[in-house]
Amino acid sequence: MTSQDTLESHEVGLSTAPAEPSATAQTVELSGLELVSQWFPCPLTVRAGTFSLPPEPAWQAVVRAARPRLEAMLGAVGRLECPELGPLMQCGTAWLVSADVAVTNRHNILFLLDELQRGTRTLRLDLCAEADAPADERCAVRRVLYVDPIHDLAFVQVDPPRTSHVGLGVVDSIVAAHPVAVIGFPSHAEGGYPEAEYKHCFGDGWFDHDGRGFKRISLGRLVSTSAALLEHDCTTLGGSSGGVIVDLVRGAVIGLNFGESRDRRLNLGVPGWVVRERLAQLDRLI
Repeated sequence: MTSQDTLESHEVGLSTAPAEPSATAQTVELSGLELVSQWFPCPLTVRAGTFSLPPEPAWQAVVRAARPRLEAMLGAVGRLECPELGPLMQCGTAWLVSADVAVTNRHNILFLLDELQRGTRTLRLDLCAEADAPADERCAVRRVLYVDPIHDLAFVQVDPPRTSHVGLGVVDSIVAAHPVAVIGFPSHAEGGYPEAEYKHCFGDGWFDHDGRGFKRISLGRLVSTSAALLEHDCTTLGGSSGGVIVDLVRGAVIGLNFGESRDRRLNLGVPGWVVRERLAQLDRLI
C-alpha cells in the first residue's frame, strides 16, 4: 500500500466540499520546520507539571493569571515518538482531544504511514517528557484514524493514559489581541540560529542526550488569522510541530501549531474551528 493509498483510506467523508485554503495558506512550506521569529520572551521549561514565571514583568502578569489553566493542560500534551527510529525517534508533538484520541500534524506521521500499516514501526505518546519528571506516562498509538488531505492535521487513537485525562477542548473563536502560547517539545537545533540568542533561550540543558526536547511553553502574539490559517510569533523549533496553541487570557485552546512561513518569518497554525469540525466528523464515524 502506498502512502497515497494510506492517506486516502483515512480521509473523513465530508458532507460538503471543504473550503480551499486561502492564498496565504497555499504559499506555506510544509517542511516540518519551525522558525524562531523572536527570541524573547524565552520559552518556559516545564518541570514536573509546573513552570517558573518569565523574567519580563509584563509577561509575568499574563502567565501568573493563566497558570492554573495552563497547568491543567500540560498533562494532555505529549512528545510523539517512533521508538524504532532510535535517536531520531521524536516525531513532533501531539495532544489529547479526548481520553483516547490525540491530534498532531499530518507531516509528523505521513512518512511513517506505510510502515505503521505493515506493523514494522510503532508510535507512542510520552505525556511525561518533562524536565525532572519522575513519572513515566507513555501511551501506545493504536492506529491512525484520519489524515486531513488539506490541512496539516491528523488524529490518532491512543491507549488512555493512567491519569485518565479527558482531553483538551478546542474553541472556535479567536480574540486576535490576546497573548498566546504554544505548548510543545522544541528539539535541539544544530546551527542556523545566532549562537548567543539560541543559548539564551535554550541553553538551560533541557534536551536529552539525543537532542529530544522536553515540554516547554513558548509565549507570543497572534499576527493574523484567516479561515484556514493562524500566524503567530511564538518561539518554536523542530519538535514543536503539533503543539497546542493557547489563548492565555481565556485559557482556551485555539489551534494546532504546524510550521513556518519563511517569506513572512512567522510560525503557523491550523485554527481551532478546523480542528473542531474535523473532530466532529470523526466522532460520527468511529
